[in-house]
Amino acid sequence: MRTTLLTALVLGAAALAPSQAGAIPAWARKYNMNCSGCHAPAVPRLNAKGFAFKWAGYRMPEEIGESQEVKQISDYIAARYRMRYVWRKTATEPTNTNEFQFSDATVFAGGPIGKYFGAFLEFEHATDEVELVNNLYAVAGKEKNFVGARVGQMHWLLRGAVAGFDRPTGISTPTPLGNPLTSNGVPFAFGTDEIGGEAFYVFMRNRLSFEVLNGVNAAGKGDEAGSATTKDVAAIDQFIYDEDGSGLTAVAYRGAVPGLDPAIDRTAHFTRLGISANKIYRGFEAMGGYVYARDEDLPVGATFGAPKVTGSGYWAYAGYTFPMSLTLFSRYEYVDPNRDAARNENRRFVFGSVLPVNLPEYLRFAAEYTLDSPRATGANKRHGLTAEAMLNF
Repeated sequence: MRTTLLTALVLGAAALAPSQAGAIPAWARKYNMNCSGCHAPAVPRLNAKGFAFKWAGYRMPEEIGESQEVKQISDYIAARYRMRYVWRKTATEPTNTNEFQFSDATVFAGGPIGKYFGAFLEFEHATDEVELVNNLYAVAGKEKNFVGARVGQMHWLLRGAVAGFDRPTGISTPTPLGNPLTSNGVPFAFGTDEIGGEAFYVFMRNRLSFEVLNGVNAAGKGDEAGSATTKDVAAIDQFIYDEDGSGLTAVAYRGAVPGLDPAIDRTAHFTRLGISANKIYRGFEAMGGYVYARDEDLPVGATFGAPKVTGSGYWAYAGYTFPMSLTLFSRYEYVDPNRDAARNENRRFVFGSVLPVNLPEYLRFAAEYTLDSPRATGANKRHGLTAEAMLNF
């Protein structure tokens, strides 16, 4: 079964025979560039030029301090649509998912305004929710040495940082980043969007930033205004060491969550640490990352069995991008949500392909096969297959 699925992924993607990928919307239109100018090895992953553009406030670094006028609205607005086919099956049980799914429709608007300021808006409508990312920013300095700040509701780390904290090459985010790291603990995930502010300093290819955030609530949400009674803090360092975008990211996060158990008046505190690195060479890429979690002062009761819990996870990735732009990759993920308990870990194996297709704007096909193998006694393996078509314009 696994061999058949993998063969289908490879042959199905290769049969589409792409030409050079077209331009990414909005900012690519503004600068008359192809997607490969800022993205590698596969869109939406960023290369060094793409990160430099993002760090400078969605302008070329050499444009810092130059007045930017909104001349064409198409240079500031873009849209994305994603549709998926999803198949899931747990061993020894009938197929429990076999359907086409609407993933999301998203509108993007933003870019630099004047000499020092800019804005970014992302409005996403998914199947069961509406998500909003919006932030204002400012940058000042020189091309290779500048400071900046942003405030708003934002991707505070994941989906925009170097190496493993960038958007995934395929479809799914690595489990240690996309899901909470601890069981019966704080429901915090690195991929949660949050409301707050950030100050950063860029020197050459290094970006050091500090953030003050509202944090997450008892449900693990970080974008619900009116529920924050404490503030979380984060320190992040990103370093890029070649033009392909190979680099290193390190992050430390300290936060607090009140009201995990409504019956017990206690504020839980938690720490998250993470590091990731990757290297790209002639189409090949290797990547690895590790994250650590520690939850303290948990309200011991019916839900929480201990006042503290520690968890950890890691992932390893290998991929190759062919000259025809097809990328094949594999990823191994491991999560231990309670390091003091035995046999509660989960292992995930991911195999996938990504293929951009030339259009006046941009179309991308991707497919992933996943195998979850939990170690808990009596737990069954779970197979999954996801195919996605993504259109940007």
